[in-house]
Amino acid sequence: MHAARSLTPATASPSWTLAAAVAYSVATGLFVFSPVFPMHRLQGLHQATGGWINPTLLLAALLGTGTFFLAFGPGRQRPADVGMRWAALPFGLAATFAMWLAMNASTALATHAAGLPLALQADWSGGGLLPGRLLAQLLGTALVEETVFRAWLWPQLALRLGRGAPRWPAWAAALLASQVMFALLHVPMLVSAGTPGPALAGVLVNLFVFGVVAALLYAATRNLLFVVGLHALGNAPTLLMEVRGPAPTLVMLGAAILIAAVTYAARRRRGLPHQAQPAGA
Repeated sequence: MHAARSLTPATASPSWTLAAAVAYSVATGLFVFSPVFPMHRLQGLHQATGGWINPTLLLAALLGTGTFFLAFGPGRQRPADVGMRWAALPFGLAATFAMWLAMNASTALATHAAGLPLALQADWSGGGLLPGRLLAQLLGTALVEETVFRAWLWPQLALRLGRGAPRWPAWAAALLASQVMFALLHVPMLVSAGTPGPALAGVLVNLFVFGVVAALLYAATRNLLFVVGLHALGNAPTLLMEVRGPAPTLVMLGAAILIAAVTYAARRRRGLPHQAQPAGA
Protein backbone atom coordinates (compact mmCIF):
# COMPACT_ATOMS: atom_id res chain seq x y z
CA MET A 1 0.00 0.00 0.00
CA HIS A 2 3.02 2.33 -0.33
CA ALA A 3 1.62 3.80 -3.53
CA ALA A 4 -1.78 4.31 -1.93
CA ARG A 5 -0.32 6.07 1.11
CA SER A 6 1.36 8.55 -1.23
CA LEU A 7 -2.10 9.62 -2.39
CA THR A 8 -2.86 11.20 0.99
CA PRO A 9 -4.67 14.41 -0.02
CA ALA A 10 -3.06 17.74 0.80
CA THR A 11 -6.45 19.11 1.83
CA ALA A 12 -9.24 17.25 3.58
CA SER A 13 -12.69 17.85 2.14
CA PRO A 14 -15.45 18.52 4.68
CA SER A 15 -17.23 15.28 5.49
CA TRP A 16 -20.56 16.69 4.41
CA THR A 17 -19.26 17.21 0.85
CA LEU A 18 -18.39 13.49 0.57
CA ALA A 19 -21.82 12.49 1.87
CA ALA A 20 -23.46 15.02 -0.46
CA ALA A 21 -21.55 13.67 -3.47
CA VAL A 22 -22.69 10.11 -2.77
CA ALA A 23 -26.28 11.26 -2.17
CA TYR A 24 -26.25 13.33 -5.37
CA SER A 25 -24.92 10.37 -7.36
CA VAL A 26 -27.66 8.10 -6.02
CA ALA A 27 -30.38 10.71 -6.60
CA THR A 28 -29.15 11.33 -10.15
CA GLY A 29 -29.22 7.61 -10.94
CA LEU A 30 -32.73 7.23 -9.56
CA PHE A 31 -33.95 10.23 -11.57
CA VAL A 32 -32.25 9.32 -14.85
CA PHE A 33 -33.58 5.76 -14.85
CA SER A 34 -37.07 6.67 -13.67
CA PRO A 35 -40.15 6.80 -15.94
CA VAL A 36 -40.27 10.61 -15.69
CA PHE A 37 -36.86 11.19 -17.26
CA PRO A 38 -37.13 12.16 -20.98
CA MET A 39 -34.69 9.53 -22.23
CA HIS A 40 -36.42 9.48 -25.62
CA ARG A 41 -35.26 13.05 -26.25
CA LEU A 42 -31.65 12.10 -25.71
CA GLN A 43 -32.03 9.10 -27.99
CA GLY A 44 -33.51 11.38 -30.63
CA LEU A 45 -30.47 13.67 -30.36
CA HIS A 46 -28.25 10.61 -30.68
CA GLN A 47 -29.93 9.65 -33.95
CA ALA A 48 -29.98 13.22 -35.26
CA THR A 49 -26.20 13.57 -34.81
CA GLY A 50 -25.39 10.24 -36.44
CA GLY A 51 -24.26 8.77 -33.13
CA TRP A 52 -21.68 11.42 -32.27
CA ILE A 53 -23.63 12.75 -29.27
CA ASN A 54 -24.31 9.72 -27.13
CA PRO A 55 -26.94 9.87 -24.36
CA THR A 56 -24.28 8.56 -21.97
CA LEU A 57 -22.28 11.77 -22.42
CA LEU A 58 -25.21 13.97 -21.43
CA LEU A 59 -26.15 11.76 -18.49
CA ALA A 60 -22.56 11.83 -17.24
CA ALA A 61 -22.55 15.62 -17.59
CA LEU A 62 -25.53 15.72 -15.24
CA LEU A 63 -23.73 13.53 -12.72
CA GLY A 64 -20.46 15.39 -13.08
CA THR A 65 -21.99 18.85 -12.65
CA GLY A 66 -23.00 18.18 -9.06
CA THR A 67 -20.09 15.99 -7.96
CA PHE A 68 -17.39 18.20 -9.51
CA PHE A 69 -18.96 21.28 -7.94
CA LEU A 70 -18.80 19.60 -4.55
CA ALA A 71 -15.22 18.37 -5.00
CA PHE A 72 -13.68 21.54 -6.41
CA GLY A 73 -15.92 24.00 -4.56
CA PRO A 74 -16.72 23.36 -0.91
CA GLY A 75 -14.62 20.17 -1.09
CA ARG A 76 -11.52 22.39 -1.47
CA GLN A 77 -9.77 20.13 -3.99
CA ARG A 78 -7.55 21.32 -6.82
CA PRO A 79 -7.48 19.44 -10.13
CA ALA A 80 -3.94 18.23 -9.33
CA ASP A 81 -5.20 16.75 -6.05
CA VAL A 82 -7.25 14.22 -8.02
CA GLY A 83 -4.63 13.48 -10.67
CA MET A 84 -5.73 16.08 -13.23
CA ARG A 85 -2.36 17.40 -14.45
CA TRP A 86 -1.47 18.60 -17.93
CA ALA A 87 1.83 16.75 -17.63
CA ALA A 88 -0.11 13.50 -17.21
CA LEU A 89 -1.94 13.89 -20.52
CA PRO A 90 0.71 12.46 -22.92
CA PHE A 91 1.22 9.33 -20.83
CA GLY A 92 -2.53 8.87 -20.33
CA LEU A 93 -3.24 9.14 -24.06
CA ALA A 94 -0.29 6.93 -25.03
CA ALA A 95 -1.28 4.24 -22.50
CA THR A 96 -4.89 4.31 -23.68
CA PHE A 97 -3.78 3.93 -27.29
CA ALA A 98 -1.45 1.07 -26.33
CA MET A 99 -4.30 -0.76 -24.58
CA TRP A 100 -6.54 -0.24 -27.62
CA LEU A 101 -3.83 -1.61 -29.92
CA ALA A 102 -3.38 -4.66 -27.67
CA MET A 103 -7.11 -5.39 -27.84
CA ASN A 104 -7.16 -5.12 -31.64
CA ALA A 105 -3.97 -7.15 -32.01
CA SER A 106 -5.38 -10.01 -29.94
CA THR A 107 -8.48 -10.12 -32.12
CA ALA A 108 -6.45 -9.99 -35.36
CA LEU A 109 -4.08 -12.75 -34.22
CA ALA A 110 -6.94 -15.00 -33.10
CA THR A 111 -8.74 -14.46 -36.40
CA HIS A 112 -5.58 -15.26 -38.39
CA ALA A 113 -4.88 -18.37 -36.30
CA ALA A 114 -8.39 -19.63 -37.00
CA GLY A 115 -7.88 -19.13 -40.74
CA LEU A 116 -10.78 -16.69 -40.92
CA PRO A 117 -10.91 -13.41 -42.85
CA LEU A 118 -10.72 -10.14 -40.94
CA ALA A 119 -14.12 -8.44 -40.80
CA LEU A 120 -14.64 -4.77 -40.03
CA GLN A 121 -17.17 -4.18 -37.27
CA ALA A 122 -20.47 -3.25 -38.85
CA ASP A 123 -20.95 -0.28 -36.52
CA TRP A 124 -17.97 1.51 -38.09
CA SER A 125 -20.13 2.14 -41.15
CA GLY A 126 -22.63 4.04 -39.01
CA GLY A 127 -20.91 7.43 -38.86
CA GLY A 128 -20.11 8.35 -35.28
CA LEU A 129 -21.78 5.37 -33.64
CA LEU A 130 -18.62 3.75 -32.26
CA PRO A 131 -16.45 6.89 -31.84
CA GLY A 132 -19.39 8.58 -30.12
CA ARG A 133 -19.54 5.81 -27.54
CA LEU A 134 -15.85 6.12 -26.74
CA LEU A 135 -15.97 9.92 -26.53
CA ALA A 136 -18.95 9.68 -24.20
CA GLN A 137 -16.83 7.54 -21.90
CA LEU A 138 -13.59 9.53 -22.13
CA LEU A 139 -15.29 12.88 -21.60
CA GLY A 140 -18.22 11.66 -19.53
CA THR A 141 -18.87 8.48 -17.59
CA ALA A 142 -15.29 7.22 -17.14
CA LEU A 143 -13.94 10.69 -16.36
CA VAL A 144 -16.60 11.41 -13.73
CA GLU A 145 -16.57 8.01 -12.03
CA GLU A 146 -12.78 7.74 -11.89
CA THR A 147 -12.44 11.25 -10.49
CA VAL A 148 -15.11 10.81 -7.84
CA PHE A 149 -14.67 7.19 -6.69
CA ARG A 150 -10.98 6.54 -7.28
CA ALA A 151 -9.20 9.90 -7.03
CA TRP A 152 -11.37 11.76 -4.50
CA LEU A 153 -13.57 9.52 -2.36
CA TRP A 154 -11.01 6.76 -1.71
CA PRO A 155 -8.19 9.01 -0.41
CA GLN A 156 -10.61 11.18 1.57
CA LEU A 157 -12.14 8.18 3.31
CA ALA A 158 -8.68 6.82 4.08
CA LEU A 159 -7.73 10.17 5.59
CA ARG A 160 -10.67 9.95 7.99
CA LEU A 161 -10.29 6.29 8.84
CA GLY A 162 -6.58 6.83 9.48
CA ARG A 163 -7.22 9.97 11.57
CA GLY A 164 -5.13 12.18 9.34
CA ALA A 165 -2.19 9.77 8.84
CA PRO A 166 -3.63 6.70 7.09
CA ARG A 167 -1.72 3.43 7.11
CA TRP A 168 -2.54 0.36 5.06
CA PRO A 169 -5.57 -0.82 7.13
CA ALA A 170 -7.23 2.58 6.62
CA TRP A 171 -6.40 2.54 2.91
CA ALA A 172 -7.77 -0.99 2.54
CA ALA A 173 -10.99 -0.24 4.42
CA ALA A 174 -11.50 2.99 2.46
CA LEU A 175 -10.83 1.16 -0.79
CA LEU A 176 -13.49 -1.45 -0.06
CA ALA A 177 -16.04 1.11 1.12
CA SER A 178 -15.57 3.49 -1.82
CA GLN A 179 -15.79 0.72 -4.42
CA VAL A 180 -18.90 -0.77 -2.82
CA MET A 181 -20.45 2.68 -3.28
CA PHE A 182 -19.25 2.73 -6.89
CA ALA A 183 -20.89 -0.64 -7.59
CA LEU A 184 -24.16 0.28 -5.88
CA LEU A 185 -24.35 3.48 -7.95
CA HIS A 186 -25.22 1.24 -10.93
CA VAL A 187 -28.23 -0.43 -9.29
CA PRO A 188 -30.86 1.98 -10.73
CA MET A 189 -29.51 1.42 -14.26
CA LEU A 190 -29.44 -2.36 -13.85
CA VAL A 191 -32.93 -2.51 -12.34
CA SER A 192 -34.24 -0.25 -15.11
CA ALA A 193 -32.79 -2.65 -17.68
CA GLY A 194 -34.66 -5.54 -16.05
CA THR A 195 -31.56 -7.36 -14.83
CA PRO A 196 -32.74 -10.41 -12.81
CA GLY A 197 -31.61 -10.85 -9.20
CA PRO A 198 -28.83 -13.46 -9.63
CA ALA A 199 -27.41 -11.62 -12.64
CA LEU A 200 -27.66 -8.32 -10.77
CA ALA A 201 -25.51 -9.68 -7.95
CA GLY A 202 -22.92 -10.92 -10.43
CA VAL A 203 -22.72 -7.58 -12.22
CA LEU A 204 -22.31 -5.74 -8.93
CA VAL A 205 -19.45 -8.04 -7.92
CA ASN A 206 -17.77 -7.43 -11.28
CA LEU A 207 -18.18 -3.67 -10.86
CA PHE A 208 -16.70 -3.83 -7.38
CA VAL A 209 -13.70 -5.85 -8.57
CA PHE A 210 -13.15 -3.46 -11.46
CA GLY A 211 -13.30 -0.51 -9.07
CA VAL A 212 -10.67 -2.04 -6.80
CA VAL A 213 -8.35 -2.81 -9.74
CA ALA A 214 -8.77 0.68 -11.22
CA ALA A 215 -8.05 2.27 -7.84
CA LEU A 216 -4.85 0.27 -7.41
CA LEU A 217 -3.72 1.14 -10.94
CA TYR A 218 -4.37 4.80 -10.19
CA ALA A 219 -2.32 4.53 -7.01
CA ALA A 220 0.54 2.88 -8.91
CA THR A 221 0.68 5.45 -11.71
CA ARG A 222 -0.83 8.54 -10.07
CA ASN A 223 -2.30 9.25 -13.49
CA LEU A 224 -6.04 9.77 -13.58
CA LEU A 225 -6.16 9.85 -17.38
CA PHE A 226 -4.64 6.37 -17.55
CA VAL A 227 -7.48 4.82 -15.55
CA VAL A 228 -10.03 6.95 -17.39
CA GLY A 229 -8.75 5.38 -20.62
CA LEU A 230 -8.93 1.90 -19.08
CA HIS A 231 -12.49 2.51 -17.91
CA ALA A 232 -13.54 4.02 -21.25
CA LEU A 233 -12.20 1.10 -23.29
CA GLY A 234 -13.83 -1.36 -20.92
CA ASN A 235 -17.22 0.23 -21.50
CA ALA A 236 -16.71 1.06 -25.20
CA PRO A 237 -13.92 -1.08 -26.73
CA THR A 238 -14.37 0.52 -30.18
CA LEU A 239 -12.60 -2.39 -31.86
CA LEU A 240 -11.92 -2.27 -35.59
CA MET A 241 -12.77 -5.92 -36.23
CA GLU A 242 -15.35 -8.41 -35.13
CA VAL A 243 -14.30 -9.99 -31.84
CA ARG A 244 -12.64 -13.40 -31.96
CA GLY A 245 -10.26 -15.17 -29.63
CA PRO A 246 -9.59 -14.05 -26.03
CA ALA A 247 -11.89 -11.46 -24.51
CA PRO A 248 -10.48 -8.05 -25.52
CA THR A 249 -11.21 -6.59 -22.08
CA LEU A 250 -8.99 -9.20 -20.42
CA VAL A 251 -6.21 -8.40 -22.89
CA MET A 252 -6.70 -4.71 -22.13
CA LEU A 253 -6.52 -5.35 -18.39
CA GLY A 254 -3.32 -7.35 -18.79
CA ALA A 255 -1.78 -4.52 -20.81
CA ALA A 256 -2.90 -1.98 -18.19
CA ILE A 257 -1.34 -3.95 -15.33
CA LEU A 258 1.92 -4.29 -17.27
CA ILE A 259 2.01 -0.55 -18.05
CA ALA A 260 1.26 0.34 -14.42
CA ALA A 261 3.89 -2.06 -13.06
CA VAL A 262 6.61 -0.70 -15.36
CA THR A 263 5.63 2.88 -14.57
CA TYR A 264 5.62 2.30 -10.82
CA ALA A 265 8.97 0.48 -10.91
CA ALA A 266 10.52 3.29 -12.97
CA ARG A 267 9.28 5.95 -10.55
CA ARG A 268 10.60 4.03 -7.56
CA ARG A 269 13.99 3.54 -9.22
CA ARG A 270 14.31 7.26 -9.94
CA GLY A 271 13.02 8.14 -6.49
CA LEU A 272 10.20 10.29 -7.85
CA PRO A 273 7.38 11.10 -5.40
CA HIS A 274 3.80 10.13 -6.10
CA GLN A 275 2.37 13.12 -4.31
CA ALA A 276 0.08 15.48 -6.12
CA GLN A 277 1.89 18.20 -8.03
CA PRO A 278 0.59 21.62 -9.04
CA ALA A 279 -1.51 21.66 -12.17
CA GLY A 280 0.67 21.85 -15.24
CA ALA A 281 3.72 20.58 -13.39
